[in-house]
Amino acid sequence: MSGLLNQDHQNVKQALQAKTPNIQRDLLQSSLLGVLLGLVAPMQGTPWFMFPVIVITCICATLAVHHAGRATQAFVAFTSTLPKATRFLLVTFFVTSVFALELRFDFVPNKYGFLELLIPVAFFAILFDTTGGLFCAALTVAYAFSALAPPRFAPVLEPAIPPVGALLAFSATALASALHFAQQAQHLRKQQESEIGSLLRSLHAAGLFVKSEARHMAVRFKSYILPACAIILLYALVWASFATLSTGGGLHGDSLEAYAWGREFSYGYYKHPPFWSWVAGAWFAIFPKTNFSFWFLSELNGAIGLAGAWALIGRFANRRMQLLGALLLMLMPFYQFNAQRFNANTILLSIWPWTLYFFVRSLEMRRVSHALICGILAGLALLSKYYGAILIATCFFAALAHPSRKDYFRSAAPYVSTAAAILLFLPHLLWLIRDGFQPFFYLADRIDKADRAIANQYFQFILGNAAFFILPATVLGWARWKGGAEAARIQISKVHGSSFLQVLTFAPFVLTLVAGTVGHTALGIPFAVSILSLVPLFLVSWIKPSLTIAQRYTRRMVGIIVIACLLAAPILPWLYLRFDEKQYSMPRDEAADFGIDLWKTETGQPLRIVSGERDFAMAVTFRSRDNVSEFNSFNFRWAPWISKENIHKYGMLAICRKTDETCNDKARYYAGPGSKVSEHAINRQIWTAKSRPWNMVFYIIPPGAAPN
Repeated sequence: MSGLLNQDHQNVKQALQAKTPNIQRDLLQSSLLGVLLGLVAPMQGTPWFMFPVIVITCICATLAVHHAGRATQAFVAFTSTLPKATRFLLVTFFVTSVFALELRFDFVPNKYGFLELLIPVAFFAILFDTTGGLFCAALTVAYAFSALAPPRFAPVLEPAIPPVGALLAFSATALASALHFAQQAQHLRKQQESEIGSLLRSLHAAGLFVKSEARHMAVRFKSYILPACAIILLYALVWASFATLSTGGGLHGDSLEAYAWGREFSYGYYKHPPFWSWVAGAWFAIFPKTNFSFWFLSELNGAIGLAGAWALIGRFANRRMQLLGALLLMLMPFYQFNAQRFNANTILLSIWPWTLYFFVRSLEMRRVSHALICGILAGLALLSKYYGAILIATCFFAALAHPSRKDYFRSAAPYVSTAAAILLFLPHLLWLIRDGFQPFFYLADRIDKADRAIANQYFQFILGNAAFFILPATVLGWARWKGGAEAARIQISKVHGSSFLQVLTFAPFVLTLVAGTVGHTALGIPFAVSILSLVPLFLVSWIKPSLTIAQRYTRRMVGIIVIACLLAAPILPWLYLRFDEKQYSMPRDEAADFGIDLWKTETGQPLRIVSGERDFAMAVTFRSRDNVSEFNSFNFRWAPWISKENIHKYGMLAICRKTDETCNDKARYYAGPGSKVSEHAINRQIWTAKSRPWNMVFYIIPPGAAPN
């Protein structure tokens, strides 16, 4: 019997050893391939890049046929004999190469951003191995961004790619991929133990730990994260569809500004910090330039904020109140109607509640990870709008009101959060110093208003934000009247204390009023779209309805609002134009399309620079299929990515209203010999409703015509 067992053991051992790949061969093969691709990577986008692509293709095909013995089995041999790291690197190389060649030769009209082409890379990587694929996909995105992004994000400047950087990046990716995919450390023989063997056994132990954690995360992902993501996406899709139908396709000027700035990466812009523009720029590097895509980004931002509010409410209340609080927030216009304008205010919809959530978690656990995320989000809030300082001040005062404030300030948590926020904000601060604090001059235009105007805006700010809670309070009151009071006592903030929750809820509103008083600043209702996510808790605790009945009525009301909005959406643009023609008559998209067609007809050249009235110029940057940069109001300081040499080299399209003498005078300055000026009446039409005509002047300044 023992002999049979020993024989079985030997058979199993031999089978394992037979399946064990050659780690030295795999590491060497993948590393050499990474070095080769790193050498070739800087050539991407050049006319002679086709040659190395053909050479590498032939080598791979030859190797595959050699392993297979017959050409018909070449693909099977490729997918079965090559290490996973090698297969992944080759797929990555060929996918990015296709797009590099497309950028160089412009086979396909430049309608989409290029990074969405990396989706096949990520897809193949996940097929190879879930965790390893995601790991390599992240490295590949970083490589491809450095190798391919400059032509998209700086069409005027086009900086060179350092070959050494590309070589090191892809070589490191190859080595890391090979190490990650190598699984044979678990089969090493115990005899002939060496330092390398010990290292590999340690890597194997670490790999087992990672796999165990990955399985745990996969279960959590399937049970919690995936359903939550599905709900968030569904919410965003529903309201993005409403926005597309109800606006007639036209984007708001703030959204167009986010796109126009985001495509010109900078650490700051003359009005605001840069993060919200970076988000728009990154989004359209992946997704197509369509109105629906922008609406989806805006509503996704609101949906993420709603999820953050749900998570934040859960730190103070039970599950039933948590769900009810999120449903009550859906009755407010912040997370769907206000969210349609993607700007420096609405980006805080997603950042604000998640910052408070991780702040509360850092107070509870005092973990460095929670504190670090809190600091990063606080820094992003400040990088989106200086109003983020109110968020940071709220966290500070709330920490002082917490029962565990001594333990919190004795831990590393608050200092990690502070350091992370400062480090994240530091590049923008340096930009402010270098650029002369331009956003503060913009802010100066909003202060020192007349006392009566300031008082009226305070009155509107307070009453306007209070009015947002009329519908939620009415639904809760109706539930209390129909279903009676909650049988069990409604309790909130048993752990953190009522003072902490009150400061966290109402301090932003009070601090906003204080800041407005001290700065004598005009306050707008949109300032508060992100700060009131905890108020539903107090509404529920004050009205005390039956939570079950309140949830049922709130769900019905949310459903009624969604269905009514979707049914009314198609006819709303016609109603807007028919009964409020003065407000909705601007033919922004129509004038932009007309100007783009006129430029193509007159010059036949790609459009690179546009200026004139901002509404029309920004619409051109978004609607054009070329890489168009906005020359903001003919101001080089507001558009540092533009220079006189660029205008002389690439030409410029300028669009002005005939009655805007300032715009026309500036456009005529650049309209040298060979330029064409044409006047056209443009109007907006939706079904039978037609706006009054707008008399527009189009300046076609071809390359070489502008003064140098």
